Amino acid sequence: MSYKDLPERMIIKNEWLPLVILEEALPLFQTDSRYIEPLERWVQDASLINVNATHVPSQSFQVLCNFFKDSLYPNQPLTKLMIRNAIHNYTDSILAEIEPYLQNEMSFKENEPHHGETVEQVLDNDYMYGTMHSDYQLMRDLVTKKKQFVENGDGLYGAEIQDSKGIVRGKAELRPIAMEIFNSEKQQMWLSLVESTLSSLDEWTADLFDLISYLWIVQPKDADGYIKFHSDEALKLRFADAMKEDFYIREKERFSIMKRVAALSSIWVSMRGDNITVIDREKISDEQQYDFTTFNRMFDIGSLDMAYDKKTGKAKGIYSLQIRPAPILSYYLNSEQQSFGALDLKVFQYSHHTQREHKRLTRYLNYQWKIRTLKRNLHQPFKIKTLLDVVAFPKSYNGVQIRDRLESVLDDLQRDYVIKNWYYTEPIDEERIGKRFWIQKYWGPLTVVIVPPDEIIAENLKKINIESLASPAVNELAATVVTPPIIEQLPGTSEQIAMDLEENTLIQTSPEYIANLIEQEKLSIRKAAAEMGLSHSTLLRYLNRQNKRFNKRNISKLEQWAKQKQRTKR
Repeated sequence: MSYKDLPERMIIKNEWLPLVILEEALPLFQTDSRYIEPLERWVQDASLINVNATHVPSQSFQVLCNFFKDSLYPNQPLTKLMIRNAIHNYTDSILAEIEPYLQNEMSFKENEPHHGETVEQVLDNDYMYGTMHSDYQLMRDLVTKKKQFVENGDGLYGAEIQDSKGIVRGKAELRPIAMEIFNSEKQQMWLSLVESTLSSLDEWTADLFDLISYLWIVQPKDADGYIKFHSDEALKLRFADAMKEDFYIREKERFSIMKRVAALSSIWVSMRGDNITVIDREKISDEQQYDFTTFNRMFDIGSLDMAYDKKTGKAKGIYSLQIRPAPILSYYLNSEQQSFGALDLKVFQYSHHTQREHKRLTRYLNYQWKIRTLKRNLHQPFKIKTLLDVVAFPKSYNGVQIRDRLESVLDDLQRDYVIKNWYYTEPIDEERIGKRFWIQKYWGPLTVVIVPPDEIIAENLKKINIESLASPAVNELAATVVTPPIIEQLPGTSEQIAMDLEENTLIQTSPEYIANLIEQEKLSIRKAAAEMGLSHSTLLRYLNRQNKRFNKRNISKLEQWAKQKQRTKR
């Protein structure tokens, strides 16, 4: 007999009681994502508590069951209806009784940040940090190119790591092997993920490559150098605008994330020493030039955390795991000599199905802007041919479609404030468009100037090190910002824009004005934040003047909301 088949008023046998209590009580605690791990244990407890005499249930679950049997209904037979009514009538008492035990059983330490706090910080800033080392960029780009992997004689798939000039910088192989450290159930689930390794290589996988690398920099690590990666983190970044405060985890998306993480752990890279070695293609057949037998995994996996069906107790999937970049990657993430730059959050929110070009161009431009900020040549134009090589349009596109699509992508990036503006350095001669080889001979060699947002310039001017990134106040980095001559040529520096915003929006978007408007509208902070498209914590910090810098996107959201309320009053 299943849980659904149990009549509402039938007395529950002792062996069924833990399962019924679990079924009715679980939704009460599932709204708090911090309790995912101890609640996973509850599912196992309910399934095994009366089956396996040696099984010791978690203290929180024991207290929960005893609360119903001893405190609410002492010495009384219980029914489903009685338990359901108790959940409804004594919610506060149940939470107060059980939550202290759940908090003690949580996997992280109290002095460590919850996994959501780092992601919340990225959402507030609209960007995260990443290493701008060229080898890291090449390896990250590799995970988007499934067609580059070809089957070799050993039944594995291999690919060359090449730079923009076609020079071989290393080799990679896909090795979707089992993890012997897992138990049989987790082993089977992990193998089901790694079986789709090749098909999982795409732009979404590259996003996770960047996200995990960033989290590894800023989050506390265990003694073996692992961090805990939750699928929630990637989902919050990707669907931030759509979900606002109501964040609902969809199993399909969670599975999609974890199979891509499994793919990342299945990629092995050939290396010599700490760095990828440059190969001369003409001498690539000479075995002495490079040791192609030395391969190292890019990401190491520790433990896995499973999600179980609350009704059947069967495993549904992996929702979190321990992960760390292997030495070939961590070298670029923990060295004081590495250069870190800002990566726009929008790259995570563009669709890897319909906006692949947006994602690729955003990553490339963020990388270039860091380099150009340091070299003081931000106004150096980009060749159209270079941009086409980056976005790699489908071969089915004709010339007119390619031009229209590239210009449309640049317009979208400007609209989303990924770029400040863009323009051709010379007028287009439309008479030459559509002629034979017009892309190769005319349009491709043309150049465009793409200007970065002022906030990105300011962030890239800062000298960022690991210690400052790992500190709790990432957006309050202590840095000396030097304004090189090229910045003076731009329409305005970030500091000047901040001053202008303060002058122009003092009445409309000052914290005092927004607070008064919220009070007049009789809204809670949470409700107002949802209407504005901001997170609750972001708005709260703004109202309390806890932000030293409030980015332009959020200022725009405040202005639009305030103007809307003013129009309503009229």
